[in-house]
Amino acid sequence: MTLGHNARTALKWGCYILVLLLLFGLQSSPGLLSIGGVKPVLIVPAAISVALFENEAGSGAFGLGAGLLWDLSAAKLFGFYGMVLMICCVCVALLSMYFVKVNWTNAVLLTGCAGLLCTLWNFLFYYLIWGYEDVWMCLVRLLLVLVYTIVLAAPVYFLIRLISVRFNEVVRA
Repeated sequence: MTLGHNARTALKWGCYILVLLLLFGLQSSPGLLSIGGVKPVLIVPAAISVALFENEAGSGAFGLGAGLLWDLSAAKLFGFYGMVLMICCVCVALLSMYFVKVNWTNAVLLTGCAGLLCTLWNFLFYYLIWGYEDVWMCLVRLLLVLVYTIVLAAPVYFLIRLISVRFNEVVRA
C-alpha cells in the first residue's frame, strides 16, 4: 500500500514537528546536556536543517514555530526569536534551492551563521544597549552556547535528513 502525496506530506511535517518538540524538551530540561552551565539551543539546527530540505514557505512557517517555542523558554519578548528564525529559515531555503549544496558541512555552517545572528541580536537588544557592567562576559557566555549548538548541528541534520529522504520524492543534493 502506498501513501498519497498529501498523506506523505502530513506524515513528514508531523515527524519534523515531533523531532522539534523532542529537541525543545531536551533543550529545556534543567541540567540535561549542560556542560559548565552552558546548554545548546537545539531548535536552531533543527529549523535550519528543515529549511535545507523544504521550500521557503514551509521553512518560514517551521522557523517561526521553532522560534516561538524558543521564546517560551528564553524569557524574552514573545516573537523575538520567532522573527529572526523565520527570516533565517526562508533565506536558507532559498540558498539551498538555488546556490548551495545540501550536505552536513553546509548545515553546520548555516546553523553557525543563523546562531551567530540570533546571538548578536540577543546581545545587542538585551545586554549592550542597557549598559550593564561586565557586558562582555555575557557575550562570551552567549558565544559558548553558540559553539555548543554548532557542535550538535551535524547529528540534528542527519536526523532531519533521514525524515526528508524517507518522505520526499526528490531530495535536494
